[in-house]
Amino acid sequence: MTKLAIASNIYFRFIIINLVFLMITAPFITLFGPFDNIKRSVVGAVLTSRHPHYITWIFSEKEIKEIVGEFNPTNQPKQDLFQFTKRETSSLRLVNINATRFTGYMLEIPDPTRVKAATAQDIQEKGDTTSSIGIANNAVAAINAGGFYDPNGTGTGRLPYGVIINEGKFLIGGDIKEQVQLIGVTKAGVLVAGNYTPKEMREMNVAEGVSFGPPLIINGKKLIKDGDGDGGWGVAPRTAIGQRKDGTILLLVIDGRQPGYSLGATLLDVQNILYEQGAYVAANLDGGSSTTLYYNGKVVNKPCDMLGERMIPTAFIVK
Repeated sequence: MTKLAIASNIYFRFIIINLVFLMITAPFITLFGPFDNIKRSVVGAVLTSRHPHYITWIFSEKEIKEIVGEFNPTNQPKQDLFQFTKRETSSLRLVNINATRFTGYMLEIPDPTRVKAATAQDIQEKGDTTSSIGIANNAVAAINAGGFYDPNGTGTGRLPYGVIINEGKFLIGGDIKEQVQLIGVTKAGVLVAGNYTPKEMREMNVAEGVSFGPPLIINGKKLIKDGDGDGGWGVAPRTAIGQRKDGTILLLVIDGRQPGYSLGATLLDVQNILYEQGAYVAANLDGGSSTTLYYNGKVVNKPCDMLGERMIPTAFIVK
C-alpha cells in the first residue's frame, strides 16, 4: 500500500470516528450544554410533538419550566368587551405571512359569529385531524384549537382539558370552580382571552370556547414586553387567533421545524404579527405538530409531522 493510500485511509477513519463521536455526544451537548436557545427550542419541540412524555424521562417538570421559560402574563388587564357593527358577509381573505425565518398564513373572517368551536366525534377516546373536523361540520375553514393530554404519547389526540363551549353550552368543564384558560367568542362575536371561571364565562355570554393560551394582546396592548425575552418555548410551529376592533377574526398559522422552508416562530413573533395586522385582542393556540389550517377543501400550510396532520380534540371552524 502506498503512503498516499495509507494517509487517505487514516484520514477516512478519522472522519468516521469524529462523525460517530458527534452523533453520540450531540444530544448530551444540546440538552445539557451551555446553548440555552438551542436547548429551549429542542425541549419545546418535544413538548409539542406526538410524544411529549419523552422529555419527562430526562427533566423534571420544574426543570422543563425553567428551560422553556413559559410566558405567563401577570397583572393582565381586564379585557374590554368592545362593540362593533356586525358585517354579515361570506367573503374570507387568505394572506401569506413571510419572514426570513418562517412562512405562514393568516385567514381573515369579517363576521366573527361564523367562528365556532368544534370537536372530534369522540373526544374522550380519540381525536380527529383538523381537516376531518372541518369536513364533518361542513366548514369553509378550520384551525387547530385547544390543548389536550396525551398519556404515554399515544398520538390519538384525546383528553382535552379545561373547557369546551359550543353554542353557549359547556361540553366539558362547566362544573369547574376555579379560573381556567379561555380563548372564546361571545354571542356578540367578541374574542375573549384570559383566565376565567365558568361562571364568569356565562356572565360574558361566551358562546364558543376552548382552553389554551397565553393571551398575547389585550385592549390593543402587547403583553410580552421588553425583558420578557421571546415569550418562552423557543422557535416552533405556531397557531394563534386575533381580532381587530371592527370585529374581523384573524386565524394565524406559522409553519416550522422544516429547514429550507420554515423554521418556526416565537410567541413574540406571533404577537408582533397579529399586532401589525391590527389585532385588538389575540391569544396563542396549541402549536407544534398540531398547527394546521384547512381552507376551501384543503390544508393550506405544511404540518411538520412526518405522518401529516396530528390528531386533535378541538378546532375553531368557520361556518
